[in-house]
Amino acid sequence: MKDSVVIFGAGAIGRGLIADLVAANGLSPVFVEANSQSAQDLKQAHGYVVHLTGKIRKDHYVAGYEVLTLEEGEEISKALSNCLFTATAVGGQNLKAVAPSIALGFKKRRKPLNILVCENWPHAENVLAQALLDLGCYKENFACIRSSVERMVHRTQNSVDLVTEGGQTLYADGRTWKGRKPCIEGLIFSDNIEAIYARKLYTSNAGHAALAYLGNLSDCKFIYEALEIPGIRENLLDLLNVAKEALSLKNLEFRIENLESWRAELEQHVDDLITWRYCNRDLTDTVERVARNPLRKLGTEERLAGLAHLLEHYALATKPVSRVIGAAMHYRDPGDMESVKLGEIITQKGPSAILEDVCGFRRRKRCYKECIEFYKYYS
Repeated sequence: MKDSVVIFGAGAIGRGLIADLVAANGLSPVFVEANSQSAQDLKQAHGYVVHLTGKIRKDHYVAGYEVLTLEEGEEISKALSNCLFTATAVGGQNLKAVAPSIALGFKKRRKPLNILVCENWPHAENVLAQALLDLGCYKENFACIRSSVERMVHRTQNSVDLVTEGGQTLYADGRTWKGRKPCIEGLIFSDNIEAIYARKLYTSNAGHAALAYLGNLSDCKFIYEALEIPGIRENLLDLLNVAKEALSLKNLEFRIENLESWRAELEQHVDDLITWRYCNRDLTDTVERVARNPLRKLGTEERLAGLAHLLEHYALATKPVSRVIGAAMHYRDPGDMESVKLGEIITQKGPSAILEDVCGFRRRKRCYKECIEFYKYYS
């Protein structure tokens, strides 16, 4: 009988990254999905294709999985009691809601449960850990493992198949894993997950945000369209260059053992973003998807304001990111509640309220003044 991995969330990352890696390494995915229709569609399909595109182009077929819904508590408990480990891909805002289902696994399980938290959310592993402790779970019975999800995944219309980025992987914090680490190709354990996550946040995520918010002002629908506009592309390259400088300096704090190798990997990572990711038309990545939830993405520890704080700390140029923040404050989408709230705050209190209360900028700081200037420029 194959070892299994329980995956909470059968969406893009759950199926297109975690289950793809699990199945490719001879393990059985067990999905726990909150949406009953999505669960039913996945059950009826009996399998799906992960189409890799970009740097590596090939198809992976994923089958032999089990699908459970949140209502099947006894089955979830049984699956968790025997699994190799579990993973979440439910969205950071849903971690507290999924915690009771994960807690079911401790009833019959005899060894600690490692929970790989695959969420693009600040301190997601701590959010889930606290939710489990609040439910009365004992901290020695589990470990919430921080990760850095490198792969982009997109659903296909009217199908459970997925289109995903080839050549990207999943990093996990090797220091907090309890017991023996599984040998899964594509799952890389790192003793410096903070450096890996910072690299992703301030290059990949920040670059994506730059293309989305500046592209929105140019009426772009897709990310690749924004990349083709000379002014936006130039600002993106400037942003990525200063981000590389800041990360190289910050990596001294992370105590990277081989800085030369790390910097070479950073250069390759950024080059791949330009060469393979942002221009990839197969992914059909939309400005709307990348720009949504602007209040969260403007947070003080997030991809834009966090990068601006880092750049100021090292006395590096902040204009490339200030320009994006100025554009982001103009983002409006009636279907995005955070976007609506952003507009309300600016109407009532002005852009300074966003810069001070959301981004955490002080008025005397250079990036605060730049953001105000760019906001007015785009008005």
